[in-house]
Amino acid sequence: MDKEEARFILRCFRPDGSDAAEPEFAEALQFAAADRDLGDWLAKERAQDAEFSSMLGRLPLPEGLREEILAGLAAERGDLPQADEIDAVLIGGLAMISPPRGLRDEIVEAMGRSVPNTNPSGSTNRSSSWWRFGVPLAAAAGIALAFMVQSEPPAENSGPLVSISDAATSDSTGSAVPVSFVEDQAIATLESPDFALDLKNPDQKALFKFIRGKGRACPSGGVPRKLEAEPSIGCRVIEVNGKPGAIVCLRRGEGEVVHLVVFRRDDVLGDLPSSGHPLINKHGQWAVAHWEKGNRAFMLLGRTDTEHLEELF
Repeated sequence: MDKEEARFILRCFRPDGSDAAEPEFAEALQFAAADRDLGDWLAKERAQDAEFSSMLGRLPLPEGLREEILAGLAAERGDLPQADEIDAVLIGGLAMISPPRGLRDEIVEAMGRSVPNTNPSGSTNRSSSWWRFGVPLAAAAGIALAFMVQSEPPAENSGPLVSISDAATSDSTGSAVPVSFVEDQAIATLESPDFALDLKNPDQKALFKFIRGKGRACPSGGVPRKLEAEPSIGCRVIEVNGKPGAIVCLRRGEGEVVHLVVFRRDDVLGDLPSSGHPLINKHGQWAVAHWEKGNRAFMLLGRTDTEHLEELF
């Protein structure tokens, strides 16, 4: 073992010293004890690790941060890689899972008190340490791949991207879908990491023409008053239990994005108020407005408070 190999191994040395019994770490530690420069480096590394661990444990994470990041990236870029039907169901389902409170702290604590893997004879399993060496490298590779994917937006979709609402709940029964279920599936689609836009265009009329061409109910004439002159981002056609619909992503002001969902009225089950008096409620981090106009059922979703959403009508 040379100095650089010892340094590489010691980068993975856990602060509690539980790796000291493993042969690779024991040899590297002996090398550090005999080499002054390597020993000084190891002391500084362990001090920095301890400080970082302490700071990480004190860092408060805002509730809903994960969902806000995913929704913001999906709405602004619409350039995530395409997924096949099975991938979309899995990814969409995972996006709907809310991790229990305190899970992060439990993971950090478990990492701190984990022990070396030993075989029945009592000797340390050498492969376990090399597995840990690979974890940081694999994580770094995953992060690099994520940046590569984000930097290469795909061409606009020629058809609707399958989402959790498309693949997991689609049927051909012909019965209307409860408005609450449409709301759940619209939010799940927007929060899914594989969400992408079928067409990007700042002109609302261009999006409405595209939606009509896909055989969906057109949002034209149903856009809330204060959004009529605002630029659009793009649109996406969707299905919920076999019922065709569409989502139009609209921009209002700096950084604010709202999503207009439209279905045929006969396909949505439930009482809906007229467009001048929408029903507005909260759904987790989302404010949601429901109304009907003509033969269409509308829904407006935004990550804001209900009062702000009401101002748009």
